[in-house]
Amino acid sequence: MEEVLALGQPLDVASEPTPITEKLVKVPGNFGDPLRALAALPGVLQPSESNGEPAVRGSSPDDNSYLIDGLPAGYVFHDFGNSIFNEDVIRDFGFHPAGFGARYGEASGALLDISLRAPRNEPRATTIDVSMLRAGVLLEGRITDKQAFYVSFRESLVHLLLASAYDEEERLEDDIAIDRYPRARDLQAKYSWRPNTRHDFSLVAIGSQDDAALTLGARSDTALVDPASRGAAATSTAFGSLGASWVYRQGEIAVTTRIGRLSRSDNQSLGGGNESLDLSLDQWTAKSQVELPIRRGHQVAVGVERREQAYDYAVRLRYRSCTAFSTGCDTTLADLTESDREQVISLTDVFLEDRWTPTSNLDLIAGVRYSHDDYLQRSFLEPRLAGSWRYRPRWALSASWGRYHQLPPIQQIVPVFGNPSLRPLEAEHFVLGVEHEISNDWSLKAEFYYKKLSQLVVEIQTAENYINDASGEAHGLELMLMRQNQSRWHGWATLSFARTFRRNGLNTQESRFDTDTPIIANLVLSYELTPTWTLGARWHYRSGMPYTPITGNEENPDFPGYYRPTYGGLNTERAAAYHRLDLRLERPIRFARAEGFFYIDIINAYGRQNTGAASYEPIP
Repeated sequence: MEEVLALGQPLDVASEPTPITEKLVKVPGNFGDPLRALAALPGVLQPSESNGEPAVRGSSPDDNSYLIDGLPAGYVFHDFGNSIFNEDVIRDFGFHPAGFGARYGEASGALLDISLRAPRNEPRATTIDVSMLRAGVLLEGRITDKQAFYVSFRESLVHLLLASAYDEEERLEDDIAIDRYPRARDLQAKYSWRPNTRHDFSLVAIGSQDDAALTLGARSDTALVDPASRGAAATSTAFGSLGASWVYRQGEIAVTTRIGRLSRSDNQSLGGGNESLDLSLDQWTAKSQVELPIRRGHQVAVGVERREQAYDYAVRLRYRSCTAFSTGCDTTLADLTESDREQVISLTDVFLEDRWTPTSNLDLIAGVRYSHDDYLQRSFLEPRLAGSWRYRPRWALSASWGRYHQLPPIQQIVPVFGNPSLRPLEAEHFVLGVEHEISNDWSLKAEFYYKKLSQLVVEIQTAENYINDASGEAHGLELMLMRQNQSRWHGWATLSFARTFRRNGLNTQESRFDTDTPIIANLVLSYELTPTWTLGARWHYRSGMPYTPITGNEENPDFPGYYRPTYGGLNTERAAAYHRLDLRLERPIRFARAEGFFYIDIINAYGRQNTGAASYEPIP
């Protein structure tokens, strides 16, 4: 037999996106943004069109925690929708909707451990991304045989679209002058050095910025409810982070060490500068973990993490304590409060995890996580368990259970505005699943989950502002039927049944939570029309979101002659069902030495007029 020897650069899987990432990038209706496409997965809800943060399995978007290459993220979604990532640099999401293991903490809802792919060690190349919504450039390439890099920078073009669509007649009717249309910028850069097969060093830089400004006139809706808001208003959010990591591998032993610094700023002003918020965060994180076999069938991981968070805030606001149990937070305000302080919070976490594989069909994971913060002076010892059993050739059972906690938002625990004696929020997750490989092409998965929530925060009309006197629960069943890309088409269908409630211990009232959505369904398909043209479709349906109805209005006691709305029972009404069809047509393109692809996204193809909750419109 003739022998053929092929020489070439081996494929580095760390430099390529995972299959699920490639599929999510091409989900119609998300403009190539894979994080927004998470809403096409079971149990994931996108509560707002203008904000991409997901609500997962009955939790709030605020209950999620985000990591980028294992280090805390400032935020992962721009203020006005899309994620901060160039889709070409994401390798995997590490999406954990519930029941995640002991190596993760500081989340009572879902956790996203987003990993950026390694730079490709290839000749330098430039990728240009231009659409009606944004423009960006990605520069990537080899430095030496063992070093490579990439740098991505993007800027939104939404401000140009809004400027052309918002005409003078509309401006006069709304009595709002746009001083600075919403703009967003983001940066990702990564450097990789692999001196040999055992060592892997990398540096990662992430940056993002969002800002907008307008002037509210006396006849604007906001000023008619709150005359003190008249005048210039502005918002600006930004963060930058720099992280370094070292990974050492020797056989089945792996040591990972990371250190990073994160700086974030939030600046807001209202009423021509009469009210303002200037908040900055400077955070250092150092973490290390070791994975090693201890005896046959056992793989142990142990890790430690230390974070130092320095908050510096200068606030001048008519601040009212608000939680998920509050109504009329934007129309019922408190007296003007001022504060200028710095607060440092230190957190320490240690975890131990043992993965035991007694047989090829059985996989068991047991772990425990210890956490302590020196500000609220709380310590937690949280056990976590998980397992999977392939009891038949094409059938598998899985289960997980764990306890979790999360610090309340900073404004709820700092002096003057919050209660430094609050406890962290606590959660207990149960997940039970079954998966069936119907054939080589088809698979079916079903999961049942239950979340028990405690120590939730509710507002009170005392100097403390907040106390831990609420609880909640969420439960649901999720189904996912998937066809792999074995022929010209692939896709999946999901169906979720869920309910989520909250209980206010002060008045024993139980109510639907803001994200209570009994039914969510998705159908995602991709079909190769020809060798060059691909058609994609996504149909999305969900039950209407709950809302608190407006029952009338009353004279504003702070501003005689002005009125504000009055509200009925908390989340006692539900909006109409939401559904839409999105289409995507794509083909590769090649011109001289340049190659790429061209696509068209059509949002809401059949023109469904989806409505939201009732809103209050004052009459001048």
